[in-house]
Amino acid sequence: MSGNEKSTAIYRKKISHRGTLIFIGIAATVISIITTNFWFFNNLELKSIDWRFATRGTKHTSLPVEIVAIDDDSLNVMADKWTWPRTYYAKITDILKADGAKVIGFDIDFSSPSKTNPGQDTAFAKAVKKAGNVIVPVIFNVDRENNYVLNHALPPFLELSKAAAGVGFVGHAYDVDSNVRKSYLIMDDDSKRYLGLSMAMLGWYLGYPKQELEAQNGMIKWEKLEIPLAGENKFLINFDGPPKTFPTIPFYKVYNRDFKPGTFSGKIVIVGATSDILHDVFPTPFTAEGNMMPGVEIYANVMDTIYSGDFIRKPGKIGDFLYLIIIGIITSFLIFNFKAWQGFIIVFAEIIAYMAAASFIFSKYNYLVSLADPVFIMIFCYLSISTYKITVEEKEKHKIKATFSRYVSQNLVEELLNREIKLGGEKKEISVLFSDIRGFTSMSEKMEPENVVATLNEYLSEMTDVIFKNNGTLDKFIGDAVMALFGTPAFYPDHALRAVRTAFMMKDRLEKLNEKWKGQGRPTLKIGIGINTGEAIAGNMGSLQRMEYTVIGDTVNLASRLESLNKELGTEIIISSSTYEKVRDYVKVRQFTGIHVKGKEETLVVYEVTEVL
Repeated sequence: MSGNEKSTAIYRKKISHRGTLIFIGIAATVISIITTNFWFFNNLELKSIDWRFATRGTKHTSLPVEIVAIDDDSLNVMADKWTWPRTYYAKITDILKADGAKVIGFDIDFSSPSKTNPGQDTAFAKAVKKAGNVIVPVIFNVDRENNYVLNHALPPFLELSKAAAGVGFVGHAYDVDSNVRKSYLIMDDDSKRYLGLSMAMLGWYLGYPKQELEAQNGMIKWEKLEIPLAGENKFLINFDGPPKTFPTIPFYKVYNRDFKPGTFSGKIVIVGATSDILHDVFPTPFTAEGNMMPGVEIYANVMDTIYSGDFIRKPGKIGDFLYLIIIGIITSFLIFNFKAWQGFIIVFAEIIAYMAAASFIFSKYNYLVSLADPVFIMIFCYLSISTYKITVEEKEKHKIKATFSRYVSQNLVEELLNREIKLGGEKKEISVLFSDIRGFTSMSEKMEPENVVATLNEYLSEMTDVIFKNNGTLDKFIGDAVMALFGTPAFYPDHALRAVRTAFMMKDRLEKLNEKWKGQGRPTLKIGIGINTGEAIAGNMGSLQRMEYTVIGDTVNLASRLESLNKELGTEIIISSSTYEKVRDYVKVRQFTGIHVKGKEETLVVYEVTEVL
């Protein structure tokens, strides 16, 4: 195969891997997106929103809101037990108006007239009418079998409805985990449109007429306000903080005028329950165990979000899908070139970085990107790519095992499987050993063919065993000659010494064979060995039909020439000067200078190894 053909083949293989990589990334991402539509992942995504709120912490409120709380102390201090007479609310209304409250809103159920004392309803309605700035609640029934949606309006008793400056419905939007993260802003019932309590109070505070409100294309437009919706008639509340972020004063203190004058001047005042026993507290993103948020404070958060314009925004469905696809592909590319354990570290770091980025984007820009879905995609892509890599690696290991089991010992094959072996070709320093039987051709002509084969097989088996014991590679048999490599494919710094020791062990093994053969009346053998050390190109070489692992280069040629020198010099083991420099502290030698070899113009210095220390 020519260099160009080889480069083309490698390029095509890389392109194939990249194509597979992209396919796995997209497939794993699509599967993940489908999988994450289940309740478990939806719940995780909701919890990730809570985590981002907790990480961001409390932010400053921008709207002057004061909460008059029907708390535990008020329930204990007030003369009447719950449910209180409506004259309490009439007095509170008078007091708040007198102190300058700009808007007063009640989060209390007034849908039914008083059965025991109708006069208190009249007193409350008169106080509300006199104040002229009171928003009273419309109650919507909660459909618990249909995702906790609100339906069927229950307005305040008639006298109060007519007296109030406006009405606003109360009720919260629940997510699948029963937490409140969104709020209904408008609600239609029998062709009549109601504003939420928050919207009604804020509209009065800003002086926006209700009839100017428009809701379409996922947006509510009302005078200068543009409110993005997250689902039908709902929007995401950008909570300012945990419970009691907004200033709160107990009901009984207001009732007894136990507050600083001007406390409520120019403010929006919400009157409602905060005591747990009245069951008007709800889990929110800032909810810790046993610390739920009162409904009145949720309405305060809704108003502050709208007034400040700090709306939480999310990517659209198409944008979110493309965004998740990109994350899957990026994750696949990040880990493809690394081992499974390295990929795990990369994906772990990617998840941490993504979570930090998602938290920062939310805290800084009020932008809510998906968190659970991308994290699952990263993990699933990692598992998919790792499975693919293991399959490819096993295939590669099988190829390496098939390639080298003929050349090296089984132990070395297992060692090679745990290393990164480049079968495509690489230049490296190695030691090459050539051995040849002296006069074997003429001797074999005098022997029966079966005896020639038996003798040669026995000899080559012993020589191969010696090579394997020193972690050498049997490159090939060339008739009765043996070519062995040291330092490739597995590299050892002492490859030159291993080659020299192998030569002496080959010599010792042959002496034992000769003793055996002599006793059997068979001819004995003599060998010559040449060793050279230097750079060579190692790799799988051959044709498309047959490939073999071998080495090429001048280092190989010189080793062969050195083996032939043994005949001229009357020696058994000859090494080059480059090999001698590597092993000089471990051998005794006899030096030969001015040596000419075929293919070399300059003379060489070579060494006969006489002893290995």
